[in-house]
Amino acid sequence: MIEPKGFIEFKGEPLFMSSLKILQDHEKIKEIVLVVPSSKIKITRKLTSAFKKVKAIVKGGESRFASFKLGLRKTSPKANLVLVHNAANPFVTNKEISNCFQSAQKFQAAAVGVPASSTVKKVRGKKITATLDRKNIWLMETPQVVEKDILVEGISLAEKSNVDVTDDIQLAELAGICPRIIKASEKNRKITRKSDLEKFLRQEVKIGFGQDSHRFAKSKKPLLLGGVQISTKNGLEGNSDGDVILHALVNAISSAIGGGSVSNYADKLCRKGIKDSKVYLKEALKKLKISGFEIGNISLACEASTPKLEKQFSKIKTSLAKLLSISVEQIGITATSGEKLTAWGRGEGIQVFCVVLLKFRG
Repeated sequence: MIEPKGFIEFKGEPLFMSSLKILQDHEKIKEIVLVVPSSKIKITRKLTSAFKKVKAIVKGGESRFASFKLGLRKTSPKANLVLVHNAANPFVTNKEISNCFQSAQKFQAAAVGVPASSTVKKVRGKKITATLDRKNIWLMETPQVVEKDILVEGISLAEKSNVDVTDDIQLAELAGICPRIIKASEKNRKITRKSDLEKFLRQEVKIGFGQDSHRFAKSKKPLLLGGVQISTKNGLEGNSDGDVILHALVNAISSAIGGGSVSNYADKLCRKGIKDSKVYLKEALKKLKISGFEIGNISLACEASTPKLEKQFSKIKTSLAKLLSISVEQIGITATSGEKLTAWGRGEGIQVFCVVLLKFRG
């Protein structure tokens, strides 16, 4: 059974959730009506229960046009402008929505699209009958914003003339309106199947930056760096084991996927008595997997006058490679003594910076 486009899994949830979050946060949007297949109504209710603007969840019709009409009936009688958006366009931007509203307020109808980049031919059967001027050809995307009264009029005209309506802005055209076209953002393209999504994201990369530092503990405590016990003493202060390399790494991974700092993972685990930083890293890696990305490479820069870390690089890289399920060649580490210019350079502790490159898993 083919999964409906809006329910293709993306970052651990249905694709439609990506654009719903953007619509929910936009100041111009007062209410949202979702039109979904009957088999998906229950799960949609569960997933959107926290979205205050979702007014109704409607069972879709046998065609896109039929589904649109069912959704339009559930909009507020007070609604002036109606925005229609495909769940299969998950990367819509806030700016595109704003531009459509602004243009529709002035010209009654507006939509985003993409100028045709290839030569366009008119074909009958398998015969080419004409070459169209692509300078005047645009491929339509969503969102599309139209005055509600015009949509109602367009529906009536389409039904009387038995017109096959393939997108909503077409209804404004039938009502005698000339909609305005707005160029879609580079990422706002329709996703038809999961392979389209993977192809679209394959070249996307994310970069995360993390930093952490700890003073040396006064009490006897093992020094752990990158999951490796460097010595049985001279450990670092902290509620956890003080592994400053793993903490900087968690910060970098988390920031790259839009998360928070290592404390978001560590604090609640520390309260349960879990002080092993490798556990915090595992939690961050779970979220990384859900995001659809994987580690391309990591770069670590350490500042400390003591101990001399270069001798430990091989062990640390081997440990990190195992923890991250990557090769040691994907890990780079440098160290500087700090030349007594900072607390770390004066031997009071260790500071680590980490940069992580993430790539789409594909």
